[in-house]
Amino acid sequence: MKNNITEGKPFAFKSNGEHLAKVLSYKGYIPDTSSNNYKIVCPFHQDINPSLIINLEDGSWFCFGCGLSGDAVKFVELLYPKLNELQAFIRFLKILKSDKVSKIDFSNRHSKPKKENKELYNIAWDYYHGLSKIDWSKDKSDDVLKAKDYMIKRGFTSKVLNECKAKITYNNSYPIIFPMIDNGKFKGWVCRTTNKDIEAKRKYLYNEGFSRAFTLVGEYQNEEIIFVVEGYMDRLKFIQYGVYNVVAILGWKMSQGQEEELRKSNVKIIISALDNDECGRKGTKYLKSIFQNVYRFKYLKGLKDVGESTQIQFAKMYKETMKSINAKSKSTVVGITNAEK
Repeated sequence: MKNNITEGKPFAFKSNGEHLAKVLSYKGYIPDTSSNNYKIVCPFHQDINPSLIINLEDGSWFCFGCGLSGDAVKFVELLYPKLNELQAFIRFLKILKSDKVSKIDFSNRHSKPKKENKELYNIAWDYYHGLSKIDWSKDKSDDVLKAKDYMIKRGFTSKVLNECKAKITYNNSYPIIFPMIDNGKFKGWVCRTTNKDIEAKRKYLYNEGFSRAFTLVGEYQNEEIIFVVEGYMDRLKFIQYGVYNVVAILGWKMSQGQEEELRKSNVKIIISALDNDECGRKGTKYLKSIFQNVYRFKYLKGLKDVGESTQIQFAKMYKETMKSINAKSKSTVVGITNAEK
């Protein structure tokens, strides 16, 4: 570490889960270090609910609200934006050596997730299923038309909204709600804001008690090939273009629980369609470290994610991806889908 500081290259330092645990404990964001997984209110945007996921197993964090992610060093850099990279790294080292956290016992943590809160699950179930069913093609009410106009401008159709059983909520800030279905099982819901000001602070609102740790949004049982995407809207766009063997992991990095669930499905090939950015590339690298036969989705230059793609763009990327996989495996692994028609 001294060499890194001397050479002015603090970014070469690789932090771990213990470092992140000490930083979070020092700032009072977590009550203890007995678990590998925590969910806190994000300090980097105006959040009102816990949306920042902590993984002390590998020392990473990710915020559903603002999309920021990183390790312990990055967390300190963002906490002290007025400091340059070297100054922030020195602050990080001082935190690790402080009496407040230097004696933290990091050996007693566990990775088992908290038991599902049945009461919160039932509340989420009742809320979603208590809302009126919507026919997005025929309903002319003001709330539906306003929400549909927003989704159409984002490239989505009434047909796919009906297919995913989207509804309208009683929350004007987050009017569109989607059920999160994991191999046919309702796991919770997620709401999307249509307000630009609110979107700048928090795009999505999840039901209280929801945990992504063991949730893969999609149908993946007995599928030989699975596309992996980050967000719900990315998966929705795949479905709109006729590709159904896709799961959303609701973040850039697959959790250990999600990994276990996917392994049980006996998937043979995984295609990473995680975002076309630094986090997506890191997430893809992680997938390759835990699964065999992982391929990268062939993104067009300048396109960040599938959710932003048009049908023509998607068809081109899909075709190039399948061509690459077929060439490497020397056999046809998928048939023609609506994406190629």
